[in-house]
Amino acid sequence: MVFICTNCKHPLRTLGLSKSSYLKCSKCNLIIKKNEIDSAIDSNSIKYMKSNEYHEKYHLITVSIEKILDNLKYIAKHLDLSLINEFIKTILSSETIFITGSGKSKLICCAFCMRLVHLSLNSFIMDEITPHHISKKDCLIIISEHGESTIGSVNAKNAKDIGCKVLLLTSNPNSKIAKLSDIILNLRKIDLNNDYLEHNSYEENADYLELLHTSTIFEVLSSILLDGFIAELIVKLNKHEKDLKNKHFNLE
Repeated sequence: MVFICTNCKHPLRTLGLSKSSYLKCSKCNLIIKKNEIDSAIDSNSIKYMKSNEYHEKYHLITVSIEKILDNLKYIAKHLDLSLINEFIKTILSSETIFITGSGKSKLICCAFCMRLVHLSLNSFIMDEITPHHISKKDCLIIISEHGESTIGSVNAKNAKDIGCKVLLLTSNPNSKIAKLSDIILNLRKIDLNNDYLEHNSYEENADYLELLHTSTIFEVLSSILLDGFIAELIVKLNKHEKDLKNKHFNLE
């Protein structure tokens, strides 16, 4: 069974597992205590539907996309533009830009590195075989949601020992890597509940649906933000679309 907010047509998620737990709308933040569900239904604040009926009518993909867009709007509103300027200034003043991240974050690193190469900036993915000697004239960009990875901490420490600038994209500005970083861009999310941004429980045959993992939000935010950096760099370097196309791989 799925409880639906009649105001915005979004599902309510269960928070907590005790008798004092409650339901919260994933869109408008309506909160209903467990012991108030019947009265909320009577007052038409919420309604319930069978899971298959809800899926057919509203589609979870719409809910997840809207939640991602809500977080993008939140980040755009709370960006520290002075830090953004410092981040871009460091990139432009570095002889070589090294980028690193683990898991899906590495894919974002690769995409950003490719765009920097298209802008004729000397850029490498840290753990590939092509990077050369790193010096204090370079910078290291780390993408790490939690900022606690062992390899990320080691890379940051070694870079700092060399005198290299360390730039971090994270959701944890108090992490081990953050303490070693010169510039920290904190990609805060709207809401966090345990390990999942959205943990909607569909209490049908004891099945649970985890709608959006927090890492998904962080990765989308990182990717969009770095694309914004590229737009800024294009202007600052006085580049044009044809300049980038001339750098694209052409054996396809």
